[in-house]
Amino acid sequence: MDVDDLTAALAAHTPDPEAVLAALQTKRRKRARRRVLAAGCAAVVAAGAITLWSAGSGTPTAPFVSAEGCAVMPLQEDFAVAREEGFSVVLAKGVLTGRSASDAGPVYAEMRLTKVRTLSGPEIRSGSTVWLRSDASSSGPGTGASSGSLWARDGSLLGVIAPQSDDGVPADDGGPEGSYMRVAPVVDGQVVLSTAGCWLEGGRPFRPYSGPLAEIPGSDSYRRAAEVGFQTVPLSEVERLTSH
Repeated sequence: MDVDDLTAALAAHTPDPEAVLAALQTKRRKRARRRVLAAGCAAVVAAGAITLWSAGSGTPTAPFVSAEGCAVMPLQEDFAVAREEGFSVVLAKGVLTGRSASDAGPVYAEMRLTKVRTLSGPEIRSGSTVWLRSDASSSGPGTGASSGSLWARDGSLLGVIAPQSDDGVPADDGGPEGSYMRVAPVVDGQVVLSTAGCWLEGGRPFRPYSGPLAEIPGSDSYRRAAEVGFQTVPLSEVERLTSH
């Protein structure tokens, strides 16, 4: 085979640049959705313990153990990555629609959002539906990933929403098509952080929380998150951080 023939043969097997770009965009959308499901907008860290300081005490509380697969990072950085990925950060009321899906472990529950206020990212309208994930697991502190999804009993929540896939390709983890939300409860002007949704942040004063919360029926998310503990951050502080 001469040089011209060889060049032609190689060219015949060269990927179409537009096809390559489309494939990369598809992978990026799937990766973004997976990140919002598993650990929010954060890199994975190894299991370990960090020290949190109780408000006004001057002494550390018991270690807040990070679960493998959850990342401990400042909320401001968390929200910055959400903006970079094109996610929406919202305050809303949510109620389960009763629609669910599962795939050999994770259980997905559909939630309808009302009274939506978009803090950053693309606007989310009231009446929109999103999927929540509950990782059905008996894992305890430091031995598992997210303990699922929790929100306030009256439906009040802070949500980080990954945009709906528009490529028609099922999610990598087998979940249903649609928008996915990582959620945290909002109770009495406080955002409740825990391993539910992998809302973990160290290094700032906080107050503990021990009241009731809502969960996906049968998920046992509250009990599993309570094994590690709940901390609260003022909603006003969260709103300030999302604007930076």
